[in-house]
Amino acid sequence: MSSSGNNPTKGAFGQIRKKGFAALFTEQYPLFRASGVLILISFALSIVLLRWMITDRATGFILGETSPRSYFALYPMSYLDDEGTRVLRSRVGETVAGVLVRDGAAMDRLIVKIEAMAKGDLAPLSLTTGLAELLKTMPEENRKKILTEAARISSDFLKNAGGDGLPIAPTPETIWKEIEKLSLPMEMNNVIFQILDEILQPLTRIDDDLTETLRGELAESLQPVERSVAPGDVLIEKGQTVTPQVARILKMQGYSQVTFPWKQILFALLALPFWPLWVLLQTSFRPSARQNIPWLYLSFAVGLSWVVEYFSSMFNIQGMGSLFLAGCAYLTLPPGLALPVVLGGSILGAIVVTGLSALHVVLVSLMGLISSIAGYYSLREIHSRSHLWRQLFVLGLLQAAVGLFIRWAFDLGIYPELLLYLVLGNAGWSTLVIAVLPLLENTFDVLSPLRLMELSHPSNPLLKKLQIEAPGTYHHCLMLGTLAEVVADKLGMNSNLLKAGAYFHDIGKLRRPQFFVENQMGNENIHDELKPSLSALVIIAHIREGLELAEEYHLPEMIRAFIAEHHGTTCLSYFYRKARSMGLSVPRDQFCYPGPRPRTRETGLLMLVDSIEAAVRAEIRASTSVPDLEKTIEGVVEAKMSEGQLDDVDFTIRDLAVIRQTLLYAFQSMYHTRKVKEIQDKDQLEQKLKKQEEESIEGSLASR
Repeated sequence: MSSSGNNPTKGAFGQIRKKGFAALFTEQYPLFRASGVLILISFALSIVLLRWMITDRATGFILGETSPRSYFALYPMSYLDDEGTRVLRSRVGETVAGVLVRDGAAMDRLIVKIEAMAKGDLAPLSLTTGLAELLKTMPEENRKKILTEAARISSDFLKNAGGDGLPIAPTPETIWKEIEKLSLPMEMNNVIFQILDEILQPLTRIDDDLTETLRGELAESLQPVERSVAPGDVLIEKGQTVTPQVARILKMQGYSQVTFPWKQILFALLALPFWPLWVLLQTSFRPSARQNIPWLYLSFAVGLSWVVEYFSSMFNIQGMGSLFLAGCAYLTLPPGLALPVVLGGSILGAIVVTGLSALHVVLVSLMGLISSIAGYYSLREIHSRSHLWRQLFVLGLLQAAVGLFIRWAFDLGIYPELLLYLVLGNAGWSTLVIAVLPLLENTFDVLSPLRLMELSHPSNPLLKKLQIEAPGTYHHCLMLGTLAEVVADKLGMNSNLLKAGAYFHDIGKLRRPQFFVENQMGNENIHDELKPSLSALVIIAHIREGLELAEEYHLPEMIRAFIAEHHGTTCLSYFYRKARSMGLSVPRDQFCYPGPRPRTRETGLLMLVDSIEAAVRAEIRASTSVPDLEKTIEGVVEAKMSEGQLDDVDFTIRDLAVIRQTLLYAFQSMYHTRKVKEIQDKDQLEQKLKKQEEESIEGSLASR
């Protein structure tokens, strides 16, 4: 027993700080957890390969190859047409033929030539040979006149280049207009035209870098092309090439790409081995949730939920796998353990089943989050199969509402058929939970409230046998079940488990019921005639014999724990002292129960309730006062603590106080009208009470 609630230093975080991650992982990873991991990996690989071989290859496409069939939109969606945007931008860019800029070098060369013509120098002009010879053969006066006018026209052109007067690139028409203004003979005008035609080259050039920059800026200024599709629209026709954009749209619509799922297989092999560590870390501050974690069952239930998720995805109702997992987990596991199992299992399933489609991973993960939180509150108090179905259906409707909101937020599409599939899938998977749950319980030896109620029903064969052959023990078990259930409700424990454990904890007395005081019906105590060691042997044997009956009637392991641990390793002190008083030299161990001591809160509570009920029943013959009841209850609790029987149970001081107060109130209610029978003969009364005090009280306690 601990004096405080939860000790974080005993959790996984504290152990990591003390031992290091590697040491903790190695120490806390025995074979049964490794087997659970192998089960998860097997489920994951089976689903991934099944999806690839059946779903993907039958309905899938291959990027860069022709489409094997025509694909139609399953739901409305909007998307950015990257290919259309790229074509439009390229066309807009092509409207820019080239960017003209002033050619400084050409202008410098023209200036040099103008100056040379003004001086009458022909050498710098670089004229053709025929034209140069013609100028040289002319009279000097005519040659100078021609060169002077050509220099003037060139100078005017250079001065006005790019303005309103002359264009940057002179045309023959422009040159002739200027020459016609001269009062010269036609022969001289022809020579001037030939000179200017060779000298006046374009003073601009196309800047390729600037042209590309301008084309890019103009293309980027265009908004991306946005397109929409409605259900039934053709996404790609058979025989067309599957482009990257089409492949992306098909994936968003839920169609599969035919590629070997290396990424998903790698994820399964690398991530799933850390599944047990996730569970341990999430339950590190809840010791009760970490006790006897059924790793194989956890892995199998999570794997089955992935199968449910796979079949749900075939009808485009992703997220229903978490409903199945919540139904199994919250009915068979402590709530503090079920929550991280549902949450972690749903997220892993989203990655394994959805083919790493980002939007669908988000959809399934968020629906799993809703299942883990809502299931924590809606699936804790189940009292019938019809009630379970209703709660699962309501939880499924909540999931569906969240899923529809996510689809609306991410433009995944909502259509009438989807609503129908969600309702039908919700009803179907809720029914599947009820159908599969008994198989899981029998296979993995886990307990749900439904199975506990079935075990506790009076029609149970073993309870009927107990009622007929050991009626005193039967009624003792019923009383104990009632008391334990009341205390369990006060402490927030599993009251159904406590009641079932109480009903079966003494079934070992069926083998020899007459050796136990509650079945002697006022007759003489058989133990008065037996040796103390034989009496102790018979009484202690009811533990072993109870376990044998439990195995014969296939009682769950958690119920067998109540049979084995409800006496712990306590000793039958009455018979031991009786043997010593008779002069017998016997070891004390011979008079002690084999144990083990209680290892869970439930079995520890049953030990206290059983011992207190026996003590109160014995003491009540002499007194019914509240102080006497308090003294008896306190004495039993202190005795169990001093003997170390509660050392392995994490009861707090507050828990023990609640146990004492609840039992005190219960016994007051049970015995408030009980009177000690008046006996006319006073001597007979005194003698009877004395015998009860010296023998019956302790003897009846021992013979339980």
